[in-house]
Amino acid sequence: MTIVTQFLNHHHDIKIFDEIDLIQVNRGPVSGTLAAFLLERGVYEAYRRYAGETNDPAVALQAIMSDIARPCTIWGEKNPRYAAQLETLRRTFPGAVVLFVLRDPREVINSSLLHRDSPSRSDTDFWIKDTVTEAMELTQSCLEPLLAGAAEVVVLRYEAFAAHPQATLDAALGGWDLSFSDSAASLAHPAPETAGDHQFFRDGEPLPWKVANLSPLRRAPAHRARIDADDPAWFRVEALARRFGYN
Repeated sequence: MTIVTQFLNHHHDIKIFDEIDLIQVNRGPVSGTLAAFLLERGVYEAYRRYAGETNDPAVALQAIMSDIARPCTIWGEKNPRYAAQLETLRRTFPGAVVLFVLRDPREVINSSLLHRDSPSRSDTDFWIKDTVTEAMELTQSCLEPLLAGAAEVVVLRYEAFAAHPQATLDAALGGWDLSFSDSAASLAHPAPETAGDHQFFRDGEPLPWKVANLSPLRRAPAHRARIDADDPAWFRVEALARRFGYN
């Protein structure tokens, strides 16, 4: 998701932020990450004033975000938690395009286990799991919209994107008159903007699971040996992967 976000941000008219919790506007007065994001940019009071005038916090937030994103006219957020909140997302931002990045569940689960013993791990790293079963349950819950056949979700397969980023994005988003350049694949991309201590860094140090995201895109994603390969839960993972066409 991070690499796709960085590639999208290479487009001259797109600005995607990293996990600022825009959907939180649907839960009353904004707080936490979203409030910190607005405060850092000096627009928190303007948002509150506009939200009071319109009596519609989501509309007010959209206006403020459009100002923040200028000169780009398309803005959004990368947030893995939204996979389980699509209904709320649709109610809050009915005009949004939901781009669902699908990756081989076996690779996702391996990634969830890879950094379980890292000293950089904290409680906020909800996606890092200790067992194959825990990682499987999280992955399956995130895939639920696709398993349920959720409408109006644009699915982008990460493996196809890594091999042919321009063609894959053009096919996924061409319906909105968006086209992309293949030149971005060879570039090292900066971290997308967020609030506070960046998602890429903690206490001033780059997070071990984000270091590779600051390098050029690898056209052939590396495959790692399975962690806890003798865990029988991997049979369930294999079945899930096959449901999505991964053999």
